[in-house]
Amino acid sequence: MCDHVNAKGFGNVHTHASSDVAALTDPQNKNRALFENPTAPFRPSAYWFWHSIPDEAVCRAQLTDFRAKGIGTILIQARLSLPREDYLSPPYLAAYRVAARIAGDLGLKLGIYDDYNWISGHAGGRTVADCDALRERHLFWSSAASSQGSISGIHPPFVEKMGPDILGWQYEAGRVEWCDWTVEAAVLHPLSGIESLDAISDVTAQTVIAASDAVSCTYAFDGRIKDGQALTVFISARSSTSRLINYLLPQAAERFIEVGLDPLLQTLEGLLPDPVGFVFYDQPAAGFYRWDQLSGDLGNSLLFASTLRETMARRSDASFAKILLALLHDIGSDTLRLRAQFYAGYSALMNEAFFGTLRRWSDTNGIALTGHEILPHIASWSLNGGFTSIDPRVAPAVDFFGIDAYRHETAVDSNNFGAQLAPKLGDSVARSNGRSRCMVETYASAERTPRRAAGQWELTLETARAQAIRLHCLGMRQFVWHGAYQTDGRDDDPTPFVNPRFDFAPGINFEPWWSYHDLFADETARISAFIEPAKPHTPVAILYPLYTAFAQGPRHDHATHIGAWCEQLLAQGCDFMFVSEADLARATIADGKLLASELVFDAVVLPSATVLETVNALRALEAFKTAGGAIWSSGERLSVTCDGDAPITPPEVSAHIEGHPESRDIATLVSSLPSCGPQIENRWGRMPWRWIGYEADGWWRIVLFNDGSDDLAIEISYGDGFECEEWSPADGAIHAPATLKRSLVLLKPQEVRCIRVRKASEFMAGNGALQAVPIPDPVETISLADGWSFSPGPDADFQSISVSAGWETQGFEDFSGFGIYRCQLTITTQADWVLELPKVETAVTAFLDGSEIGRRAWRPYHFTLGRLSPGTHTLELHVANTAANRYYSDTPYLGDTADKSGLTAVPKLVPLSN
Repeated sequence: MCDHVNAKGFGNVHTHASSDVAALTDPQNKNRALFENPTAPFRPSAYWFWHSIPDEAVCRAQLTDFRAKGIGTILIQARLSLPREDYLSPPYLAAYRVAARIAGDLGLKLGIYDDYNWISGHAGGRTVADCDALRERHLFWSSAASSQGSISGIHPPFVEKMGPDILGWQYEAGRVEWCDWTVEAAVLHPLSGIESLDAISDVTAQTVIAASDAVSCTYAFDGRIKDGQALTVFISARSSTSRLINYLLPQAAERFIEVGLDPLLQTLEGLLPDPVGFVFYDQPAAGFYRWDQLSGDLGNSLLFASTLRETMARRSDASFAKILLALLHDIGSDTLRLRAQFYAGYSALMNEAFFGTLRRWSDTNGIALTGHEILPHIASWSLNGGFTSIDPRVAPAVDFFGIDAYRHETAVDSNNFGAQLAPKLGDSVARSNGRSRCMVETYASAERTPRRAAGQWELTLETARAQAIRLHCLGMRQFVWHGAYQTDGRDDDPTPFVNPRFDFAPGINFEPWWSYHDLFADETARISAFIEPAKPHTPVAILYPLYTAFAQGPRHDHATHIGAWCEQLLAQGCDFMFVSEADLARATIADGKLLASELVFDAVVLPSATVLETVNALRALEAFKTAGGAIWSSGERLSVTCDGDAPITPPEVSAHIEGHPESRDIATLVSSLPSCGPQIENRWGRMPWRWIGYEADGWWRIVLFNDGSDDLAIEISYGDGFECEEWSPADGAIHAPATLKRSLVLLKPQEVRCIRVRKASEFMAGNGALQAVPIPDPVETISLADGWSFSPGPDADFQSISVSAGWETQGFEDFSGFGIYRCQLTITTQADWVLELPKVETAVTAFLDGSEIGRRAWRPYHFTLGRLSPGTHTLELHVANTAANRYYSDTPYLGDTADKSGLTAVPKLVPLSN
């Protein structure tokens, strides 16, 4: 299969917005140069939080610091602590230009974060100022067996949870008020057991608003309601106080551009497209409202515009009122089709009005468009595992493939520091739209307190690095920090958001470990650059069941089934990619393989998918099965296509899992797939994180990462023998290739290896180990348990300290910074020595006899001391902890115990035996 794939030309073909990436495509010398010195698209990026308008000195100092720490791209983001009236003011714009000019002088790239705080489109309230018609308008409903009723108690729980300062930012005076109440539809229907559209009567013309004020309205129906009937009334209202826009109106996006984006572009004249190359939107969505009378399948209010009625008229022959009732209740066999058609039309209208308008503006101005929508799966594998309180169908939050078609470069959002769906889905939509991989914004929300905005000052660089490597294996090109701070805020003020200290901490440049960030930046950028020239080996395609998500909603099994398939496939060492219906319909089938999105698949998964848009995808699945491909399904089976009136016969599948997919089920299915390329095994335990991809010339690229706490021994084999070379992401070195029959790769905890292999031209006997290193002799280990002194910073006095427990337990519970440990070594045997620090919290620089010998910010904390002569030597360790013990002290966010700090296990001195 692999030779066939290369012969068919499925090699290294990528299209990117960045010219830096596009210029580095095929020649191996360029691939090597990119690995040795990764450019900005591969380097970590960061939001630069502006809490006030900076002067030139602050801009130069901070930007110079960011560059020195390995950051490649900066996005200026005005946060809530910056007075809203200062946003886009003349002083703000002047400072913005100064910052952009300095960034260019330093070789940094700059992206335009497009709004104040977040939620793109409001321009800090300027979009709707004096343009009330552009404020968000929503559709509410009420059902009762009565001719009179009301809409009342409207509130935004999603926002209220974040507190009064967020309410005050999104709503004038922090009040949620409404006006312009309008009856949009009303229907009479059976109280239960609606069997068809014929059982529903449209009585919109007989229903009126009886009274209204800023928080509620009442309505009246001029007609008779029979026993067993109910009246459902749909009423729209415009918020008179919201600063958020109506995303269904292209006029709102045009006004946003006029007052929010054009001033920035005018300010940056002469600096586009270099260093300012793109604009980044963030989570555009109106309020997710609930109210006293809320009922039915739809969990939040729906954005409304008159064009929505016109859109539905073009998509369905049912009346608008009857379609709306289908969103709430089962109305018989037409229910799923009508729901899917409605949400498809609603999403298409919203996507074109907002993203389409932005895309045309960006094309006109020669600047790339990127950013991310709301991802309800954030921090989860399940499609509904993140923002569980919202119904994503009311926002740009379901049609990810369609939204991505408007971008030049894909970006997604991720939360906290575990593997999750976002980068994999981001890479999938990018490939579907002719690109690959994605930017991943990563923010930290608190886990030690329910106030999520308090963040994680306890974050370590080891944790961040492990997450970045996992994200790269899942489809990320560029890591985006949220964020780098202008200030570390104020003491004695635990208020979230308005005190920068608790605005989704950490501000990475105020962490004691910040001086080690360049190690993280260089290494992860090289891992990304190593992955870039190859296509991922993804034997399995998972159908993204868009129309099922539209019709069934976020609580349907498809959401959790997707999560189970993702997790279990990765656990089995089987990579995958999502495909859309359109990808299936235009796929090529050859030799039992499905060729879609320029990738090759052996199997397609239908994760409790019940509804398709058209029969085209169904026909493609049938053709793939007939050609010998595997179709796996779980949960409910396909039953509806939206382009036909009759139920469909689901496709014949190779295997069906009736219930929730379990590991044993998926393991059995994966074992049936044909093997391809290098084989990676661990016969003695768990597998590491891994990424495998192939180049056009027969080489394969492998990333292996041990994110656990125990050593791993991984065996690589490929046919009868293979050429193998190792690319070191830590220093950019590329080691000379060796020819092996098989290779044992030893991975210490937190160790990552980048390996390139291809079949050898002739058989070579023997085994090998990559990059063999001298072996410490544990027999002569010297324990360094005693004689240590400690100083909490360079200007403080030294005192005796134990190295078996952190300094936070020895009188320095509030100290965050660099603690200095010092001891005298007595060497009696001349040898090459290694210093092993079993536990360090969290980064350390080692000095021997006054000379620096190395820096480490994650395990393993090993230092080669070189050949030491007998005598006394001075060892000094400068250890950086996190900022948590300092910044959370005397706040509600501290938690039960202080963060571990410094050395927490006895160091060892070990001679090398060979």
